[in-house]
Amino acid sequence: MLIALVTTFLIALVAGYLFEKIKLPALIGYMLTGLFFSPYMIDYTAIKGSFFETFFITHQTTADSSALRETALFIILFRAGLGLDKDGLKVHGLNALSISIVPCLLETAAITFFAHLLFQLPLIESAIIGFVLAAVSPAVIVPQMLELQKNGIGKKKNIPTLILAGSTVDDIIAISGFGICLSLLAPNLIGEWSILLLKVPLSIIAGIVIGHYLAKPLTLFLKKTSSSNFLSVPILLIIAFGFKELENSQLFFFSHLICILSLGISLQSADLQFSEVLAKHFAFVWNIAVVILFVLIGAMVNPKVAMSAGLYGLSILAIGLLARSIGVFISLYGSKLNLKERVFCVLSYLPKATVQATVGGITLSMFLNGNIKLYEGAQTGDLIIAIAAMSILITAPIGAISMRLFSKKLLVESDTTSGIS
Repeated sequence: MLIALVTTFLIALVAGYLFEKIKLPALIGYMLTGLFFSPYMIDYTAIKGSFFETFFITHQTTADSSALRETALFIILFRAGLGLDKDGLKVHGLNALSISIVPCLLETAAITFFAHLLFQLPLIESAIIGFVLAAVSPAVIVPQMLELQKNGIGKKKNIPTLILAGSTVDDIIAISGFGICLSLLAPNLIGEWSILLLKVPLSIIAGIVIGHYLAKPLTLFLKKTSSSNFLSVPILLIIAFGFKELENSQLFFFSHLICILSLGISLQSADLQFSEVLAKHFAFVWNIAVVILFVLIGAMVNPKVAMSAGLYGLSILAIGLLARSIGVFISLYGSKLNLKERVFCVLSYLPKATVQATVGGITLSMFLNGNIKLYEGAQTGDLIIAIAAMSILITAPIGAISMRLFSKKLLVESDTTSGIS
């Protein structure tokens, strides 16, 4: 197992480097490496039983990797909370709030409806697909927006800031919705709608309150006990797993995902300077975790299920992107952005990658561990992974290329163009 992981990790780094050389996201290279060295490649070729099988990821490895994927999810949540630009949201007022919420929820609603219609899945499981696909990718968006800020493109109207802040909240909503939907599939709660109606709001409130009030004492603790601020990262990740166990204990209604987000945001408020240091350390850890994460998600894609999802999967993805694009235009109604700038915002909201890779395999893992029940069992988990992988392979390069090609055509450095409502 170790040989396979080290081999694929090194090859993925090379593949990622080559993809960056042709101006495509490195994560596509990581994922394709996982696809090539997947256990399904062993099953479908003559490699099985040969010497070369040693270098391929096994089904056992992907089954045992849930902790790694959950760690990656926690890193994303902390980075989202620590990096939330509150001032950037305030500059654009209601438009910033709207673009953070409306596109995500419209896409989720559209995908939920059509997943239910095409795949004949229960609404909650269809909503899981919706929330998995709805999140935009910080791995693709953040570097592009930082480059625009550096070059002064779109700076006068704070367009990169708007997209950065909006996409952060967008991910928060998608991941939180995903977590809540999973909790609704707990075996002891299925069918107990009176309990479910109480569980959702109370879980959100408990998560926000606990995360908020833990931030200040936790900041003092981390600064006093950690000689190196970098040690704060594993400490916070251990605390995040503690939140998960607290939710699993069912002592009270509680969402560990909401709590981690709340803690990240509140750490920023408690000590801005310390939170900025933490954000840098989490970014460093993420640079390593992202390679492992995308290799594993690629290795988990079942080609047969992906092919069976084919046309329906593409249709659902296209419908979701259309709904998201409409949501962006609705959100920017009445803003100071002109038509070209609004089109650029639509293009910037297309790529999907990070969240899909992180949460795509969690549903199947939780089902296999007996934590949730699924209508079609493991087949539903495989379907979610396949559609998530499809969304990454299609939208990540399209989004990245579109932002690179059209930023200078749709945005100008001086931003002197008059806006239209």
